[in-house]
Amino acid sequence: MSFSDPQTITYAGASKTLPRSGQTANESVYRLAESGGVTYTLLLGHQFAGSGAKGRGQRNRMVARLTREGLVSDPLATGQNVPSSMSATLTLDFPILLTAADAQNLANALTGLMTSANVLKLANGET
Repeated sequence: MSFSDPQTITYAGASKTLPRSGQTANESVYRLAESGGVTYTLLLGHQFAGSGAKGRGQRNRMVARLTREGLVSDPLATGQNVPSSMSATLTLDFPILLTAADAQNLANALTGLMTSANVLKLANGET
């Protein structure tokens, strides 16, 4: 089962529609290449411990990663642009002894804390 196609994100107040550009059994990739050389990529993936896993150390891992790539002005060379990228990632990592609902509750607690103001504090180095 996969997320719907396309996926929509909001970056700096502007809505961006990312169509699916690839899919395997374990991940989907959604990508938008805008004019001006800016590209947004959303990766949604999972890795399950396996049906035969019995040990407490067996873990499930799910990842949502949004990456923005583009060119920025080089402050050391007037008129020059250099490639740059940034990403934001949410990883759910939990043992097979816990449920997807447990992981959902933990992720909801974290995303609830990370308001726009708190994300800016974190990006500015506050801890």
